[in-house]
Amino acid sequence: MSMIMMNITLAYRLFLDPLPIENSWMVFLLPLVFAVALVYKTIRLPDLSKLWTATLLLATQIVVFMVITAAVLWVITAIF
Repeated sequence: MSMIMMNITLAYRLFLDPLPIENSWMVFLLPLVFAVALVYKTIRLPDLSKLWTATLLLATQIVVFMVITAAVLWVITAIF
C-alpha cells in the first residue's frame, strides 16, 4: 500500500508543481500574442481574405506596445 501511495504522490500535479520555465517564459508570449490576434481578427473582419496580414499587423502592434510599455516602466523605476 505504501508503494502505491508513493507513486501517487510522485505524480506530476499541474497547478501545484509548475514546469521550471523561469528562464524562457518570455518565448511563450509570442505564440500567445499571435493566437490572441488571430482570434480577434477572425471575429472582427467581415472578409477573411486578408486575415493573415491583419493578424501579423496586430500581433506586431501588440508586441511593440508591450516593449514600449516595459521600457517606460523600466525608466520610471530607474528614476524613482
